Amino acid sequence: MTKKTLLYLMLTMATMSSSLPLLTSCNDKKDTEEEVFSYSASTQATLIRAFGLQADSEVLTNLDSVHFTVDYDRGLIYNADSLPVGTNITGLKVIVEFLNTVSSAKFTITGATEQVDTTIQYTTSMTQKLDFTGRTVLTVTSADETQVKDYEVKVLVHKQNPDSLIWDKSWRRSLTGIRGSATAFKAVKQGDLYRMMVYNGRECDILTATEPNQETWDKQRFTLPFTPQVMSLTATDDALYVLADDGTLFTSPDGLEWISCGVKWHSLLGAYNGRVLGILSGADGYYHDEFPQSDGYTVTAVEPGFPLSHSSGMIETDNEWTVSQQSILVGGIDSNGDLLNNVWGYDGTRWGKINNAHSSALPALADATLFSYYTYKTLPGTRRYAPQETWYLMGGKLADGTLNKTIYLSNTQGVTWFKADSIIAQPSYMTKFYGAQAFVNYEILTATGGASNMPRRVQSITTTWECPYIYLFGGFDEDGALIRYMWRGVYNRLTNYPVY
Repeated sequence: MTKKTLLYLMLTMATMSSSLPLLTSCNDKKDTEEEVFSYSASTQATLIRAFGLQADSEVLTNLDSVHFTVDYDRGLIYNADSLPVGTNITGLKVIVEFLNTVSSAKFTITGATEQVDTTIQYTTSMTQKLDFTGRTVLTVTSADETQVKDYEVKVLVHKQNPDSLIWDKSWRRSLTGIRGSATAFKAVKQGDLYRMMVYNGRECDILTATEPNQETWDKQRFTLPFTPQVMSLTATDDALYVLADDGTLFTSPDGLEWISCGVKWHSLLGAYNGRVLGILSGADGYYHDEFPQSDGYTVTAVEPGFPLSHSSGMIETDNEWTVSQQSILVGGIDSNGDLLNNVWGYDGTRWGKINNAHSSALPALADATLFSYYTYKTLPGTRRYAPQETWYLMGGKLADGTLNKTIYLSNTQGVTWFKADSIIAQPSYMTKFYGAQAFVNYEILTATGGASNMPRRVQSITTTWECPYIYLFGGFDEDGALIRYMWRGVYNRLTNYPVY
């Protein structure tokens, strides 16, 4: 006889066969409405249907919403998403639900920090607190006392803050292929390829790779028929664009053969839907322009407070408030020579200022680095977490000429900003910079060795997942010297097994 009840599948050890029966449970009633077991009647006699902690705001807000997985085959009960660093687990009250009536259930505690070795009988009215810092075993005896099952209970606590941003020193890499005589270089992403233009005042190298962390990039060396403004280099999916020192816009499919686009611009802002956007200098002021021009396009005067140059890179994004794709850029210098803390957005037709500069946490910045990444938010009333798209702004020059080392974040597509706290701060050993390029690259992580034994829960069994890493290329230091290496950063939680 098999009783049918709903249970989530869990991620077991990589070496465990996926054909083994799996048992997990949720504290949420909605997760237990249609549970499914595939165990014999004798086995079901000692099955635990759900395990949880009782509410205790002095220990942790929403402690009673922490999810615990029950792994019958391994005799293990644990919280897949570890509790925050420093959570006190020396005195917790528990709730246990059994699939069937049992004769007894008792906790055996050994080696705990505060509670002496002891055995405690569990009852539905139990108020005694348990110390989970040692080894805790829950022994269940069936109603007819013919079956006995031991479950080791683990209350896991993070040893490192999962919401920290990590720039590990060991991940820093020198950029091979950057000659010592180089005066400037810039990296861009063109479709599925990463390209770097390296210039030394006479010759130009184009370096190409399929991954930003590729150890050796393919290199092509040649002499350009013009002097490039290297930091203006911009890529669409199928072409590269760069301004010459006289403002002429040039384009190339691969960086090796360049042709003039027949226009001269004051500056090149970035790419949007296969076109590049720039600033045209006229006799009576500055105008927005694009290349190639779409049907019906007309140049329009640049708005007051719009950056003519030295803004962050222009980043394309989708959001819930606009019908079309939007691009944003931050900071820069306007036509009056003023340094800006404005955020401007472009929807394919018009530019508009997004943030309120008077209430913004952003300082005025030139040549800051902008990229879209993630932070995590707590789901209301629970100890569960969900990713949220977050804009990061790093580096750049401040109005007094010093370099910025504060990271600024926006969870509202650039409308509001706030300073990142210490767990997302730029580390002291990381050189201050301006003019760097950032890319987010998704890489496959695999549970191997000891990592495969770490308890995590997902809705289906998996041993691989995608993790987005930040790659920060080059830029310039406080002395204006080229930074000839790249950093790799990651939001710590994203390196763990997916939990939900």
